[in-house]
Amino acid sequence: MEVKDQALTCPICVHVFIKPICLPCGHNFCQSCILIVWNEDDEGSETGPRFCPECQIFLPPDLKLEINKDLEQKVQHVSTCEYAKDKTALMSSIFITCDQCIERSSVAVKSCLNCDASLCSAHTLHHQNKERLRGHTLIELTQDPLSYKCQEHREEQKLFCQDDQAAVCSLCVVFGTHKSHHIIQLQEACLNFKVAETGL
Repeated sequence: MEVKDQALTCPICVHVFIKPICLPCGHNFCQSCILIVWNEDDEGSETGPRFCPECQIFLPPDLKLEINKDLEQKVQHVSTCEYAKDKTALMSSIFITCDQCIERSSVAVKSCLNCDASLCSAHTLHHQNKERLRGHTLIELTQDPLSYKCQEHREEQKLFCQDDQAAVCSLCVVFGTHKSHHIIQLQEACLNFKVAETGL
C-alpha cells in the first residue's frame, strides 16, 4: 500500500476512513472504530477509558468528537476513483472479514475459538475488554483457521485436548504430553464452544 493510501486508512480497521475523527494528539480514526475501542455506543455513553490507540495518551472524558471534514473530503474524492473501487473489491475477495462489523466488511485479524467468530482489530479489543468474554481464546487468523502449526512438532493442529483445553497435533497425542488425554477433533471443539456460549 502506498503512503498516500495509508494517510486515508484507519489504523484500527485498516480500511478507508468512514466519518474520520481527529484526536487532540493528531491521530485519526473512524468514528465507529474509536467508539468500539472505548466501549461507547453511538450516543457516546461511556463505559471505558478514553485513550489514543496509536500513542496511548489518555484523553479527557468530556472530549467532543468532531468529524475531520478535510480528511472526509479527501476520502470521498479517492472513493470516486475506479482504482479505489477495484482495490476494495479485490481486498474483500482475498481477506476473511470481521463477523461483527455492520457498516462495512473490515479485515479480520483474530479468531475466537469460543464464539467461532472472526474479528477485526477494533472488535478484538472490544472482545478482550468485555468482562464476560475475557476468558475466550483468541488466535491469529490465517486463510485456513485449521492450518495452525504445533510449536513442538511443526505439524498442523487438527485435534483438541479437552484435559488441557488446547489445540494439538497428532504427534502430541501419540508421542507428546497429551498421550493419555481425552482428544477430539478441533472442529468439534469449536462447535462445542459455540454451543456452550450461545446455549443452543
